[in-house]
Amino acid sequence: MAETDHPQAAGPVEGDGVSYSGIVWFVVVLIVTVLACELFVTGLFKFGFEAHRVPAGVVAPLAESAARPGITDGHVVTGLATPPEPGLVVSEPTVLKAFRDGETRSLHEYGWADPRAEIVRLPIDRAKELLLERGLPIRPAADAGAALPDAPAGTNKK
Repeated sequence: MAETDHPQAAGPVEGDGVSYSGIVWFVVVLIVTVLACELFVTGLFKFGFEAHRVPAGVVAPLAESAARPGITDGHVVTGLATPPEPGLVVSEPTVLKAFRDGETRSLHEYGWADPRAEIVRLPIDRAKELLLERGLPIRPAADAGAALPDAPAGTNKK
């Protein structure tokens, strides 16, 4: 009979395809980059910005003067020459009451609507009385035989 135990030659072994040296180099480069960025930012804050710091007591020429905010008539008053917008309302009922009082005064009292054009404001009751006395303006009646103006362009005439 023939012999079945043949000696086998050791062939090349296939690897797992992962380059471990590439992973190690990536981690090393990443750590070095992070440390370099950290040193750069730290140096920028300590040495770069310190050189441009404004000494204490020096005020910028265009800066507004310091003010103390407060509350007046339900509104926040900043005390600045140009207060920031929008104006904050702290007590809405107070502001609403003041608004309604102003509207009621304008309905029931005489006053100037436009002083430059000399237009006055009448109380609403007096304005109603004058309207009933004088009546509404009426257009003169058109003659039955008068021609109507032409229709605008683009309309059908039939």
